Amino acid sequence: MNKIYDLIVRNKFLINGVGHEIIIPSGTRRSLKKVTIKVRGNNNRLIIGRGTKITNTEIRLDGENNTIELGENCQFKSGKIYLKNGSNKHIRIGNDTTVEGAYLLTDEQANIEIGRDCMLSTEIMIRTGDKHSILDLHSRKRINHAQDIFIHNRVWIGRGALILKGTRLQEETIVGAKSIVTSSFNTANIIIAGCPAKTVKENIYWDRKLL
Repeated sequence: MNKIYDLIVRNKFLINGVGHEIIIPSGTRRSLKKVTIKVRGNNNRLIIGRGTKITNTEIRLDGENNTIELGENCQFKSGKIYLKNGSNKHIRIGNDTTVEGAYLLTDEQANIEIGRDCMLSTEIMIRTGDKHSILDLHSRKRINHAQDIFIHNRVWIGRGALILKGTRLQEETIVGAKSIVTSSFNTANIIIAGCPAKTVKENIYWDRKLL
């Protein structure tokens, strides 16, 4: 079967606007199954690295001069990757990272960065904003602006975790299942858990294998 035709029949593409750049290596195209890609606005970039496999996922890229990039040899088994509106924003996922099921959403002028060789379980939400406004009673000014999320290399996020605006996680961090993460952690090699998440163990690292 022709490779381009094969890519189209397995997936759904909805492209509006001008100047978009969609980069999917020919060998990677066969690894996209039941994927919906929606691109609107102008001059946006979608980059999917060599050897990456994506299934049962919706990718939405809106606005101007925005970028969604998945590195090489990643797996994204199910979920949504939404970069909505704004300009000069990005969602980036590093090489060798695996995702069982997650919803990534950027609001306003905020970014999401996930490093190399991370391991994300299922039912995870990562979002940079609150969707609605919270206002100061006296000044009537909004106080809940979106903030970047930065997840360093080799972070393991457990099932059902919620990663919210302003979160920063260092290398070799483990996030416990169902945790709600709302702040920065500046120490590597830790386990965090709870609502809100706190450090519960230090001086650890993890392995994908059950040793």
